[in-house]
Amino acid sequence: MSFKTPRVLRDLGPARRLAALVVLLLPGLVAAQTGTLSGTVVDGDFGGGLPGASVLVVETGTGDATDIDGNYEVAGLEPGSYTVRYSFIGYGSQTVEDVTVAAGQTQTINITLTAGEQLEEVVVTAEEIIATNSEVGLLRVRAKAAQVSDAISAETISQSGASDAGDAMERVTGASVQGGRYVYVRGLGDRYANTQLNGSTLPTADPDRRAVQFDLFPSDFLENIVTLKTFTPDKPGSFSGGLVDINTRSFPLEFTASLSASTGLSTQVVPGDDILVDRAAGISYVGTADALDLPAALQGDVPFPTVSNSEVFNADSPEGQARLATIAENEALVDFFSARTAAPGTSSADPNVSLAASIGNRVSFLGNDLGFILGGTLDRGVGSYDEGVVGRYDTAGPDGAPRLRQRRRDQRSTVSSNLGGIANVAYRLGDRNEIGLNTLFSRSAESEARVISGLAPIPIGGVGDEITVTDRVIGHTERELASAQLRGRHQVPALAGLTAEWRANAATTRLDEPDLRFFANADLGDQLVVGGASLSNTLHFFRESTEDLGGLALDLTVPPRTLPLQIKVGGLYETTGREFRERRFEVFSEGLSLESEDAAGVDALFSPENSGVVRVTPPNPRDPQRRSTYVIGNRLVDNTQPFNQYDGTLDVVAGYGMVELPLGPLRVIAGARVEQTDLSIGTVDLATGEPVVTDDDALTGGIDEVDVLPSLNVVYALSERMNLRAAATRTLARPTFREIAPFQSFDFATDGPLVGNPALDRTLITNLDLRYEWFNAPGSIVAVSGYYKYLDRPIERVIVDIENNVNRFENVDEATLFGAEVEVRQQLGALGGAFASRFVRDFSVGGNVTVTRSRITIADAELAERRFINPDADDTRALQGQSPYLVNVDVSYDGADTNAGLYLNVFGRRLSRVGVPDVFEDPSPQLDFIASRRVFDQFKLKVSVKNLFGQGHREVYDFPSSTLAAIGGGDAVYQSYARGTSFSVGLSFSPRFGGGSPAAPAVPSPSSPTGL
Repeated sequence: MSFKTPRVLRDLGPARRLAALVVLLLPGLVAAQTGTLSGTVVDGDFGGGLPGASVLVVETGTGDATDIDGNYEVAGLEPGSYTVRYSFIGYGSQTVEDVTVAAGQTQTINITLTAGEQLEEVVVTAEEIIATNSEVGLLRVRAKAAQVSDAISAETISQSGASDAGDAMERVTGASVQGGRYVYVRGLGDRYANTQLNGSTLPTADPDRRAVQFDLFPSDFLENIVTLKTFTPDKPGSFSGGLVDINTRSFPLEFTASLSASTGLSTQVVPGDDILVDRAAGISYVGTADALDLPAALQGDVPFPTVSNSEVFNADSPEGQARLATIAENEALVDFFSARTAAPGTSSADPNVSLAASIGNRVSFLGNDLGFILGGTLDRGVGSYDEGVVGRYDTAGPDGAPRLRQRRRDQRSTVSSNLGGIANVAYRLGDRNEIGLNTLFSRSAESEARVISGLAPIPIGGVGDEITVTDRVIGHTERELASAQLRGRHQVPALAGLTAEWRANAATTRLDEPDLRFFANADLGDQLVVGGASLSNTLHFFRESTEDLGGLALDLTVPPRTLPLQIKVGGLYETTGREFRERRFEVFSEGLSLESEDAAGVDALFSPENSGVVRVTPPNPRDPQRRSTYVIGNRLVDNTQPFNQYDGTLDVVAGYGMVELPLGPLRVIAGARVEQTDLSIGTVDLATGEPVVTDDDALTGGIDEVDVLPSLNVVYALSERMNLRAAATRTLARPTFREIAPFQSFDFATDGPLVGNPALDRTLITNLDLRYEWFNAPGSIVAVSGYYKYLDRPIERVIVDIENNVNRFENVDEATLFGAEVEVRQQLGALGGAFASRFVRDFSVGGNVTVTRSRITIADAELAERRFINPDADDTRALQGQSPYLVNVDVSYDGADTNAGLYLNVFGRRLSRVGVPDVFEDPSPQLDFIASRRVFDQFKLKVSVKNLFGQGHREVYDFPSSTLAAIGGGDAVYQSYARGTSFSVGLSFSPRFGGGSPAAPAVPSPSSPTGL
């Protein structure tokens, strides 16, 4: 890439170029001589921006009317001090004195106007307002929100050092993140959660679960993340734990630009260290899936060249010629796959690198405001560990005591890249209309190389046999998300101030796992065994899943202008389509030997000399057909399951109505939502992609239901700064495509088959919530919440065949979940006294604690097996993934040029894998330190140290402690590995032409629960 002078300027002479450059920069130079006053007028009774409010600068007689979002801007003010009056018909006015405007800068004043009988004018000084300008909109809207909600702003995300939305969600009260990407809210995830992007539902890139992968959203793109914990009818009814709305940046109030770069390393892998890699294909920023695709000979409706280990035929006969051609085709396929190598190699690790850039502005176009923001991110990282442990135990010991099946060393390296882009544009037609287009693209690619080696006597030999098994795994995974949303907001004063909001969205996600390679051998002491009855053959596995979602939505809000209540009605149509395909090929190596376990030995086993015909036995002289015996070396077998290909569709049609009625200090938000669910799924023909027409209920599934979902939220204002909230709602959870799909796959989590169930039904959920919240000072909050949930026929994995460890998704009888949350955030300077000193006042402390308990019914067959191991086993268990407690604590400093903070996150011991026995993940406290300092005015230096404790990952079997003596005492480890401590340093550049300050975020629409 090269950077050149624009052609328009290159065609001019030097003097004309200078003149043209002055013309381009002139608006910024002129703006630098005057200042700007901007901000948001908030509706103090219903939250959200107040459109049509009047803003008057008394000394100049100039002003502005707030737009549809409640935002205003008065530009061209001479430097000085002003008095500004804010008013709206039927609301008390406010006058702010001593508003200082400086040349080239933007002064932000956010005001709350409240309707009332007295309608008295309130006079305050600018100093009082400016001290709270970043919190007036935020806390006022949260206090006036209809739902119980929590949120995290872009500022907090940046200060905490979060690299993506997954990192950011770890700071949210009641939320936990598993695997760095899957979010659980109040102990519920997957089908019990809903994720939106800018208010529109997202499809999932994971074929096995209904869970959006939060690591696909770079933090540089985020405006805020809002988590709704109670349901109102204007939101989808398909959640119980929480609805997480990821909002991207949009409509800057002035020019903004940034460019940043960072690099880092970890104590686990330092640049230059040797790591395991795939020798056949590396990883690039644009992905590697195409380079590892299936050969053309295996795509489409092409017969597979099937051969056996030994073939007997006459090569001179037509039949023999056909068999030789088939063997040659199979040999070519073996050689094709063998060239990709089945054993990892080593290479030097590169440093972690991250780049990001963005630019945005608001300009005048055809007499109206046009805002845009463009951004891009590029990341490349390396992860590695050498001393991990993989253990497998069963209950085949005496009286159900644990028996060791394997305990082996685990070495794993990953090289990942992330590419993202955002392009948002919004156009305001006057003060009462806005249309916008939000687009986002994200691609994540990861290459994995892994070697697991060590003692594994079962099932190769017997208890006590010194047999070691070495597994090698090489895989690539690409995940991609593309989203576009066209939206509009319009206010019609002639229709009682009606506000209409509409949106049309389309999104697609794709998962591509091309050629996952698995190769194993056993060391019996005197020979190296490959394949056979006890070891898996060499595997080449391909999987691809695509999910497309499209939706239309309309919301109509009548504000309390003529009626003493707010009315809101609307509807939604949403359609989702899933295509899932997988192929499984195995290389059989009968009669061949492995000379050594290193990469060279594995390459030799799969050399061209060992594929196709490796030995020919002449015909028996007495055979009249003169047939020879052809012994085949490595041969490829297609073990793809014909029913493991499916297409699914989910159509949801919804309509709702709700009212918000203020009764003095009491607000009642009540209504109902009607949702029609039409979910269908069916097997498709692998060759043609057409649906398989069948009357077999085991191959098709679906749900066709209409549900009425009532909602009641009550907010009682104990004072201006205190609320007491209560809610009673009904929501639902639908099965995922994978759960209802009629196919069986091997589940590595349980080491057994996992079977879908086309007969699954949806789950209906009753939710009760109570919250007390006190906004005791600007930037401060104390909140205490309690919640209870009853799940009717929840969907869970149930062991249906104990002997073969077969799991299937089933609707069990019931489940309950209850818990409490406490959230505290305090800016120390607001406490006054000694805390108002110059050293202390810029510090903030915060924390949140969530305690959750859940119970779900265990099926009879599974319960019998559990009680064989432990006679005292309960007939219920906790929900998978639910942490009994979550703790977040932070101490931060926010000075004029310096920011720093310590962030601690801890989760309780949680059920990670359901089985007999269960597997639990142990707590792994993580402490992060993040600091940044502005240097040279427009540059910022940022340093982060993550996982200061160096805590690793550890999962253990839940055997009764009295039985652990059978394996020598100590824990029965399922998996453990070190994560180490990571370090990064970065530099960002934010040019400010004219010296303007960053724009204040806009307050959201009435349909949004909070604004950050």
